[in-house]
Amino acid sequence: MILIILVLSWTGVAPLDFNRGDYWLLIIGMFVLIAGLGTFSIGASSSLSKVGEYMGASLSKQKNLFIVIAFAFALGSLITVAEPSIMIVTKQVTKDPAFAYILTIGIAVGVGIFVVVGVLRIIFHKSLKLWYLFFYALTFMLLIFIVLTAKDKNDKSVFLPFIFDSGGVTTGSATVPFILALGTGIATVRGGKSAKNDSFGLVGMASIGPIISVTLLILLSSTLSPNFIPSYTELGSNNVFMMFINTIFPHKTADGFVLGTSIEVLIAMAPTLTIFLIYNAIFIKLPKHKIIKLLIGFLFAYVGLTVFLCGTSAAMTPIGYYVGTKLGLKAEWIIVLVALIIGLVTIVCEPAVHVLTVQIEEVSDGRVGRLTVLLTLSIGVGFAIALAVIRTIFNFSILYYMIPGYIISLTLMFVCPDIFTAMAFDSGGTASGPMASSFVLPMVVGLTTAIYAENANYFDQSFGVIALIALTPIIAIQVLGVTEKIKDARAKFVMRTHVYNAEDAQIIHFN
Repeated sequence: MILIILVLSWTGVAPLDFNRGDYWLLIIGMFVLIAGLGTFSIGASSSLSKVGEYMGASLSKQKNLFIVIAFAFALGSLITVAEPSIMIVTKQVTKDPAFAYILTIGIAVGVGIFVVVGVLRIIFHKSLKLWYLFFYALTFMLLIFIVLTAKDKNDKSVFLPFIFDSGGVTTGSATVPFILALGTGIATVRGGKSAKNDSFGLVGMASIGPIISVTLLILLSSTLSPNFIPSYTELGSNNVFMMFINTIFPHKTADGFVLGTSIEVLIAMAPTLTIFLIYNAIFIKLPKHKIIKLLIGFLFAYVGLTVFLCGTSAAMTPIGYYVGTKLGLKAEWIIVLVALIIGLVTIVCEPAVHVLTVQIEEVSDGRVGRLTVLLTLSIGVGFAIALAVIRTIFNFSILYYMIPGYIISLTLMFVCPDIFTAMAFDSGGTASGPMASSFVLPMVVGLTTAIYAENANYFDQSFGVIALIALTPIIAIQVLGVTEKIKDARAKFVMRTHVYNAEDAQIIHFN
């Protein structure tokens, strides 16, 4: 990602200013991002993932269904509040802190409800594909009410891209380790032939809830304005050191008081740990050394996530917006090509993707390698961002992508192996994490600004890129699954021809 930005600068597409400190911001941001991502990954594996495993194993043994529903909902909702992508995106949607809070709560409730639905599906061993079909059909039926307002003076159809985005931003670096581990824990304890298949799919199920809850919020709300203009820190508006200090610590701005990533992440992660400790004291009763290890893991995850978000907000967001404003002045084919290349590498920067690829490799017993999944996701996200900028350039409805896209996704389920379908819908959620929210979305907003200037409608023309980043991996992984299915069938055919041929049917007579 850093190399691409440097190439764009050196080729004159989006030239960075050395005197302004742009290069220092980029280089320091790179080291901050690496340190944050590394520390978070270490912490997440021994905190958020472990909480999911312990909770999954315990909830699957609970005979009281009310306890299962209550704690699955509570943890699913609270872990969503800790999701950095939501913190990033809600700030780009409204300047009203109260409405941003309402949006966050609405998204969290949607995730909590569908985590419960997903958990109950695993416990009662119901078909994941049928549940996906049912809930996506319900989702699009509900979206019809938004489309119908296009003829009214209170047209809310411009919010459709953001509604689809809300399903993507929920499942990222904080929620994915927990939800993946929760599904694995429940499926493993429940056992059965389909335990491996059922260990995936919970992330994909959780992504549906926010689309429904945000649709209802927008239908009922009169506060959210379609004329909202996202604002970003301009390059050179402050010295490099202060860019990072202002991001990580509380401070006052022209728009009000900002908590900073250190406080935001603490507030977001504390309820999850608190709920788990309460549940553990009542039901699991882990030994003291495991609790200490868990607390140390949460400390690492907190520090890592705080530092990572500091790097994305201080460096990647203003640079992303700047790249978009400069890119919008170039030829259309250059815009699409650059977007495609950025998409190919963005996926590697997402913390949740690495958690998912490890789990896919483990569950598939190495049959589906991490590199194969990463390459497939990379191609999918590359095309997603390219398609997003094409939509921005030519200004057409997001439905021209989403309706055919989900028809293809849901149709592929009928020919794709179950485990690949489950992994595909999970991968869609993991691909749309903090980097998509903090770099790609501001880049598209900058592109919109450059192309449309005062006529820009950011909800309609910029949002939707995260939704596409979440959609294309679903198709890409299922295509990979169909390919693997064909390879297996061919391998079995070749094996049978070696074991049996026409001469084996001959009758040999012995005198």
